[in-house]
Amino acid sequence: MHSSKLIWLIYFIFVLTACRGNFVKPKPATNVNEPQQIHIGFGQRLTDIIILWSTRNNDSSVAEYYTGNTNAKAIKGETIHFEGNPLGCQYLHRVYIANLTPGKKYFYKVFGQNSDFTSSQYSFTIPDVNKPLTYMIYGDLGLLSANLQFLQHEVILDPQKYSAIFHIGDIAYDLGSDGGKRGDKFLNAIQPMAAHVPYMTIPGDHELFPGSKDHYRFRFSTPNAGWPMPMYQLWYSLDAGLIHFVCISTEVFFLDKDNIDRQMKWLEEDLAAVNEDRSKHPWIIVLGHRPMYCSVNDDSEDCRQFDSVIRNRLEDVFYKNGVDLFISGHQHLYERTYPVYKNKVLAFNNRNPRATIHLIVGSLGNQYLTEFSSKPGGPWSANVVSAMEMEIYGKVKAFNDTHLFWTANKAMDNGVVDKAWIIQNQHGPFDQAIIPDPLGAAGKQWRKHNQEDDNTFINLNFFYVDKDDYNTRVTVLMFTFIFLIFGVCFRKKILNSFRYCCINHDKCKNGQLIPM
Repeated sequence: MHSSKLIWLIYFIFVLTACRGNFVKPKPATNVNEPQQIHIGFGQRLTDIIILWSTRNNDSSVAEYYTGNTNAKAIKGETIHFEGNPLGCQYLHRVYIANLTPGKKYFYKVFGQNSDFTSSQYSFTIPDVNKPLTYMIYGDLGLLSANLQFLQHEVILDPQKYSAIFHIGDIAYDLGSDGGKRGDKFLNAIQPMAAHVPYMTIPGDHELFPGSKDHYRFRFSTPNAGWPMPMYQLWYSLDAGLIHFVCISTEVFFLDKDNIDRQMKWLEEDLAAVNEDRSKHPWIIVLGHRPMYCSVNDDSEDCRQFDSVIRNRLEDVFYKNGVDLFISGHQHLYERTYPVYKNKVLAFNNRNPRATIHLIVGSLGNQYLTEFSSKPGGPWSANVVSAMEMEIYGKVKAFNDTHLFWTANKAMDNGVVDKAWIIQNQHGPFDQAIIPDPLGAAGKQWRKHNQEDDNTFINLNFFYVDKDDYNTRVTVLMFTFIFLIFGVCFRKKILNSFRYCCINHDKCKNGQLIPM
């Protein structure tokens, strides 16, 4: 027993030492033109990659990439002199690589034509949307977060495990602090994972503070915007196989009100376009920094207000377009709701929900401000965790067009804090009446297969994992069919019986006795 504990203790010390030595504190640049703060993101499509990095001196931007069995290709990009970073790296670089091959692993390095110094070699894998993909999601991460090294360890052990990382606002606390040195340190700290896995961001309130606004616009790049990102385009969407991600700026409702109408118009058009053929991307997940619902004790927070600003602006749009999940941060806790609309729970389960499910993953900001929840904010709260020592990140994975799996994990040891299957057989706007499929999800797959091949009703049972479910559904369908045939054949007698009952009922009401 004691030897087992000793082994675990040695392992823990080893991992902690390795993480601190190799992940959180990368080797500092020794050459003024050595590329640093290297991170990648998606372009317009999952097959496009954007590479960004920084140097202290001016130089051109070149990325060289290859697959391992092909000759290296060199792509030139853009260089910007960022004067807003007086104490840090002032030259920012961006290269856009398009039309890469899904499922293929690429190796790359970056450099400038005027420098003899080249970065280390990094790699990334283009997601294959024909397979289930996993995404890591969290908000409110800075250098003081206690478990940054363990997050990196989780990603670095197998970079292909995650197709992307979404950091949903409040980055570095703050990017512009200490004359920009805080932003430099943070981007160097996440480089070991962000140089391998696309690091997608959306702005939080800290990114819209005067001292950090330009840092966010220059240091990151989004799929649908130029570079540096204009203030009127800090939002974007991304088709990722079964999932359509919509990344919005909730700060337009508080710190950037000039762009409210512009974003709302774009959002409604984007969601309407997805719903024109929901079968292409059945799952819609919206990411935004501030939540609509929360269980924090501080009643002054917008998500605690009956007349919430964000809820008033977004909830009807989400309901009308059938948004499956809304994932946010801002509140430094973890929370998951039941399907909720207008403060009312529409179901205490996640099977064919008729409203959006809300998730908050902001507990990585605990070291900056601990927010407590002593009780659920309403009956809509399915699970809330506000323990100060517990920093949590989320993972989402769509297995097919009907089953999506969510887990909330401790950053320190990956222990599962919360998990939920969301099962949706009828994707689309929640305000539309839905007629249930009598054959269920498996029957839907059978019909799809039946269109492609010459199959018959006999092989339907092979599409059901649960044979009892198959037998029940077929039995109900047979009895329904027999009942309909019976009704058609004896419709006159049935109608006459109804008339007789109605006549006798009227006689009873008038006090007349019905002869036996």
